[in-house]
Amino acid sequence: MTASRSVDTRIGLLGVEASEDGLRRVRLPGGGEVEPRGEGVAAERVASAAAQLEQYARGERDEFDVSLDWSGVEPVQRRVLETLCEIAPYGTTVTYGELGARAGVDDPRDVGVMMATNPLPLVVPCHRVVASDGLGGYGGGLDLKRRLLELEGVLPQRLDLGDV
Repeated sequence: MTASRSVDTRIGLLGVEASEDGLRRVRLPGGGEVEPRGEGVAAERVASAAAQLEQYARGERDEFDVSLDWSGVEPVQRRVLETLCEIAPYGTTVTYGELGARAGVDDPRDVGVMMATNPLPLVVPCHRVVASDGLGGYGGGLDLKRRLLELEGVLPQRLDLGDV
């Protein structure tokens, strides 16, 4: 049994999907609206994750308390994503190379591919993985990555200069 719903946040519309085992997928803004469905434990997990994502987007939460459903994630990618959660808490970043070295993956480009296919962005914070010479890429786009890093205090807030 799975459940899903969309949640409108300050960073855009997110899609949230869960099973009875835990959160299975987070869709970033632009990833498509999710039809609300489900009941029971899966629906409870979706509701909890959605509420926590709203709190995060408002700057009121710096870590997530949700069970994760890793089904469909290859073992090496799971190890890299779990390592990311351990070494890059809120307000910090790690390079692709550093993450790879800590997780036993030699090529930073392989780490980049794993971040690009992370099914649980925000909760498993791939936006905190940066290139050694800049921000690197992000599935939700570089503007969203910057906004998330600004929210977490890693980057200074941009000034709104209006129509200048």
